[in-house]
Amino acid sequence: MLALLSAFSACFAGALGFTVMVVLPVVVFIGLPLEFMRPPGELMTVTWLAKATFLAGGGLTALAWLGLRLAPASYRIGRLFPGAREIADHVWVYETPALQAYAIPSLTGGVVIVSRGALNLPPDELEWLLAHERSHLRRGDASASLYWWTQHSILRVALWLARLIYTILRPIPLIGLLSGLYFSVASLGIRLALGLFKVLDRHLGHLMEYRADRDAARVASPIAGCRLLSRLSTGLESSWGLFSTHPPTYRRIKRLERMT
Repeated sequence: MLALLSAFSACFAGALGFTVMVVLPVVVFIGLPLEFMRPPGELMTVTWLAKATFLAGGGLTALAWLGLRLAPASYRIGRLFPGAREIADHVWVYETPALQAYAIPSLTGGVVIVSRGALNLPPDELEWLLAHERSHLRRGDASASLYWWTQHSILRVALWLARLIYTILRPIPLIGLLSGLYFSVASLGIRLALGLFKVLDRHLGHLMEYRADRDAARVASPIAGCRLLSRLSTGLESSWGLFSTHPPTYRRIKRLERMT
């Protein structure tokens, strides 16, 4: 359910971004109610334009996610973690002393990739860490995380298109001024859509992390999870955008302590 909500919020934000990029500037410039913006004949109406751009934005987000989802895990690992190698079935390692682990979804069940530093953890803590990432794979959280990347990329494309229109029209007298206003309004709408998705995605990400913590505690032990999270401190709360959805470590520890 959480993964489906994440997918819906990503598609909605992508659709909203494309819609405001086109419709909001039109409404601002014309300054008339929608009922007065219906040109005669076969010309496009604002209502139709809103529906078309909304579907286009949501559809592009879904297609971009599907492309990433169908890509082999080894392809994404090679791009994100050069030099990583498989050490066990569905487990990869990459050379860094930091304590990190990631779940990479794929059509074959996905893989867990851990850092060299994580392999030096005590056995029960390593078991907890692997169980945590496998929970993300099993419950679809790892696939949902791809929506962050696709939605962000789609809205960046929308912003690029708005900037391209502005660049082309800028040299033309008067129209160039209007294109500057268009870009300002369109970029504001796109950034608002991105901000909305970040708020929703962060909340869903917190719920996913708490659930994966519980699943890992049932496989290993809550105590092992508490020790690992205390050891990592901010290790799992990387500056990498993907992990901006992690809840505060102390809250995760408190929840695990209640399971002991």
